[in-house]
Amino acid sequence: MFKARMKFAKEGRARYISHLDLMHTMQRAMARCEMPLWFTEGFNQHAYVSVALPLSTGFSGEWELLDFNLLSESVPVNAVEAMNDVFPEGLRALEIYPLSDGGMPVRDIAWSKYRVTWSFPEDVPDGLTAAVKELFSRDSVEILKRSKRGEKNVNMKGLMGALEIAETENAVVVTAVTAAGSNNLSPEYLTKAMNQYYPAFDLSDAAYHRLCVYNGEMQAFR
Repeated sequence: MFKARMKFAKEGRARYISHLDLMHTMQRAMARCEMPLWFTEGFNQHAYVSVALPLSTGFSGEWELLDFNLLSESVPVNAVEAMNDVFPEGLRALEIYPLSDGGMPVRDIAWSKYRVTWSFPEDVPDGLTAAVKELFSRDSVEILKRSKRGEKNVNMKGLMGALEIAETENAVVVTAVTAAGSNNLSPEYLTKAMNQYYPAFDLSDAAYHRLCVYNGEMQAFR
């Protein structure tokens, strides 16, 4: 038995697959392509599959990571193609590689890069891009943040890294690095902050796409 990791994309209709259903989908896909997946022994046998930093339902991403165990001594030839042949629409394997040295531990995940898109049926409202720049250039942006321990006001700027803003004909696109792991900042808080500080813009049509995941040294997580 040895450990392997798959980098995959979750896009389109697949972004509405819940985390639990994603785990079932992964196991069924591996069974269909005859991946030599390792199962636990005993009465209730099950495969070990684990997604690092699961996406919220409705989010898409292209740097998603699944850890699993194999019975073979290497990753099967054409494993990526075999998975893509059986994946449902919206799931796409990008890379499958062995974790011969254990790989980067999931506990080291510290940052995620997201693309946040605010779309409009017609033109972008006047002043929106300037308002986004103004808000997130402040030293402090207080927001009510929820966690397992309850709610509290936090300065979300302390949980953010680089931020870029672009405007298209009918959308404003923000690329932002936000904290991940134990002190996570969901990209939804960018929308909540804008709606709190600039409610006149009513950013109700928002999409979130994860572009990359990093460790504390801003190295792409593998």
